Formats: sequence, structure tokens, C-alpha cells
Amino acid sequence: MRKIVFALAAITGLGMVSLGLSGCGYFYPFADNRARAAVESMNLSEVKLQRTVIGLSCSKSDKIYYKFLAHNVQGKAIHGVVCMSYLKGATVRITG
Repeated sequence: MRKIVFALAAITGLGMVSLGLSGCGYFYPFADNRARAAVESMNLSEVKLQRTVIGLSCSKSDKIYYKFLAHNVQGKAIHGVVCMSYLKGATVRITG
């Protein structure tokens, strides 16, 4: 009986830690794929993403931030940010 209680407590604890870490946005699964797809949908290629903790160009409701460097059709380098949250799409902002 003690082993069952201990196992349930351990599983509950791990679940709470997982939810806590995913709540900060940094450990959100598949965010890289969503960010890359959002940038590529603007006809930008050679996308290089860098995860950031602070999204200065993003909304307060956004929790996941990426800086990116990509190239447009003419080959010009484009800098920008991708702002995302859990239940909404990605917003791409060109910064330079």
C-alpha cells in the first residue's frame, strides 16, 4: 500500500513540475516548427531561429519568442521576431 501511495505521489509531483515548466513557454513542444512555418509562409528562406526569453517586440499575451534571420526572394537578409502563445497563431514582425 505504501508503494502505491508513493508512486501516485511521485507521478503527481512530476506532472505538476511538467505543467509548471510548460507554463513558462520555454519548454513548449513543437514551437520551433510553428515559428519556422510562420516565417517560411512569408516567402522567406534559409530561416535561422534563435529562442529568446524576453520578447520586447511582442504582445503581453505572447509567451514564446524567437528572433530570426532569413532571406527574401532577392537574397536580402531579413531580421525579425516571431511571437506566439499557446492557443493562438504565430505573429511575425520584421525588425530590419
